[in-house]
Amino acid sequence: MTYEDLPDFISDRKKKGDFIQIDDEVDPYLELTWILNEEERAGKGRTILFKNPKGYDIPVVGNIFSTENKMNDILGDTPFNIGQSLRNLIRPPKENESMIGRGLEMLRELGGLRPKIHDKLPGDHMVMDRVDLERIPICTTWPDDAAPFVTLPVVITRDPATGIKNAGMYRMQMYDSETMGMHWQIHKDGSRHFQDNRERGKIMDVSVTLGTDPLTIFSAVAPLPEPLDEFSFWGLISKKRMDLVKGQSVDIQYPMNSEIVLEGYIDTSETRMEGPFGDHTGYYSLAEEFPVFHVKKIVQKKNPVYPATIVGKLWHEDVIMGKAIERLFLSLITLQIPEIVDMNTMEEAVFHNMVVVSIKKRYPGHAKKVMFSIWGTGQLMFSKIVLVVDPDINVHDRKQVIWAMTTRIDPSRDVVIIPGTHTDSLDHASALFNYGSKMGIDATKKWKSEGYEREWPETLEMKKDIDERVQELRKKLSL
Repeated sequence: MTYEDLPDFISDRKKKGDFIQIDDEVDPYLELTWILNEEERAGKGRTILFKNPKGYDIPVVGNIFSTENKMNDILGDTPFNIGQSLRNLIRPPKENESMIGRGLEMLRELGGLRPKIHDKLPGDHMVMDRVDLERIPICTTWPDDAAPFVTLPVVITRDPATGIKNAGMYRMQMYDSETMGMHWQIHKDGSRHFQDNRERGKIMDVSVTLGTDPLTIFSAVAPLPEPLDEFSFWGLISKKRMDLVKGQSVDIQYPMNSEIVLEGYIDTSETRMEGPFGDHTGYYSLAEEFPVFHVKKIVQKKNPVYPATIVGKLWHEDVIMGKAIERLFLSLITLQIPEIVDMNTMEEAVFHNMVVVSIKKRYPGHAKKVMFSIWGTGQLMFSKIVLVVDPDINVHDRKQVIWAMTTRIDPSRDVVIIPGTHTDSLDHASALFNYGSKMGIDATKKWKSEGYEREWPETLEMKKDIDERVQELRKKLSL
């Protein structure tokens, strides 16, 4: 099942008892997101609808992705199962299948992904008579944020050469009633479209959706390989064609089920200071120059709902989204790096700072090969630290990981430092913006063919028959 829109999701949360409605007036400045934070900190993570944000007529909904159960409902299955389905979709032909037959089957599966384009807005939408961002309850989460920030936008741009659409998620600072900062990190597709348009000396059309069905929001976060766009990815997951509508003032299409849409443009010759912003790293990201988004028109439902999320110190719903991405894309990553057994993009390391992988080691130096493969794969390129362990280590068990990291390495031999390489834009520790270093740690058992001349000790293991006997005794004694 795919939710039709954001109200459909809210209705389902009500039915499942995973919902709170707050009718009291709540201030979008610091208070609203504090309530969302407390709900998550208490371990409940219920979706909350704020009916009366102070000074606004538009309700706010938060904690959309705050639990694994909600994430599974949004995807229609567990992320791992979805990943396995995607892997099966692009599998090569079996022995009893012809290449042509398999190719036609793939075409049938993929051919129905293209979105349907509509010329007219749905009847429950209207074009606002004037542009006024101050009508929208955009939240301020942290006291030293430079301004209110949109934190769950679906930003839609188009490649000027190929015409392929991209839907990404980039925070947006409100400057005034008509302009916003567009935090396009240099490695992201939106930034690439910006650079390509700047080389052509063009002003670029942009549309921004504030509120749509949760799967579309999740798709905007997913690290997709080109030329697969986010709306086709939505079709892969939902097994339906997405409905897009042509923009009123921009040559960009956006989801028909959008709550609020900002149509506008970016002058590629213009930048402005954006930030500081309380970020998921646990620090305020510093003010930097970023492009400026000018809003030309606002299109919205007659009774829209605005979505908000907390960005800041762990743990928030971005952790749920990040782990869903990890599980979903693991099956596809192992197509490219088949020796990987399992992977943990560690939330304590804000995902991009440390990745732990277990591998089936087959030859000397294999762990280092995997490190470099990871640094060359999609958004895994941002991994500051890659730790490689043997398959007997559960990469999701921090105790096992630290045990392997401290008992299976010799620092001078097993730690690789790569200076002078790209970093994530949010890595404040690097000496230069977007430019720093990487570290790889080979925590696999060492072989003689890798120069280890000593005998590697046996790992302590309980004998299986003794272990089974102990379990029987524990049951009898109700331990």
